Amino acid sequence: MKKKILMMRHAKSSWSDEKLRDFDRPLNSRGMKDAPRMGAYLKELGIIPGQIFSSTAKRAQQTAQAVAKEVGFNVERINWDEELYHGEPMAYLNAIRSADAKSEVVMTIGHNPMTAEVMSALSKQSFTHHVPTSALACFETSAESWNDIRQSSCKLLWIVSPKEI
Repeated sequence: MKKKILMMRHAKSSWSDEKLRDFDRPLNSRGMKDAPRMGAYLKELGIIPGQIFSSTAKRAQQTAQAVAKEVGFNVERINWDEELYHGEPMAYLNAIRSADAKSEVVMTIGHNPMTAEVMSALSKQSFTHHVPTSALACFETSAESWNDIRQSSCKLLWIVSPKEI
C-alpha cells in the first residue's frame, strides 16, 4: 500500500480582537464548522492519519483537535511543532520525514504560504495563492520510508475545500 500525505491549511480564523498576536488568533464561527467537516470527510473516505503534525498557533491547534476528534485520532497524540508556524517549508518536510515507519498516512496542519509551497514542491504543481483556509490535499508516494520523501516525489490525488463537500 502506498503512503499518503495529507496537508491542510488551518480553518478560518478571527481578526476581531486587534490586541491578539497573530499566533494567538482563534478560529471564527466558520472555522469552527469547517474544521470538523474536513475531519468527517476524511473519515467518510476511510483515510485516517497515523500521525498528525500541527503548528502550535491557536487556530492550527483548534483545527488539528477538531479534525482529530472527527477521525477518532487521540488528541493527546498530536505532534505540536512550533516550526510549522515560524519555519520555512522545509519544516513541513522535516515533520513528514520524522513520521513513524508504521504510519501509512501522515497529516500536517499549518499555514500559508508554507503549506502551498510544500504542496507545490511535493507534486510539481503550482498551488501558490490557491489554498483557501481549511483546504485539504491528499498526496500519494511510493517511497518506502518517510525519510525518503523528496521534492516532486508525490502524486496529488485530490485537493478539496469545505465549500466543495
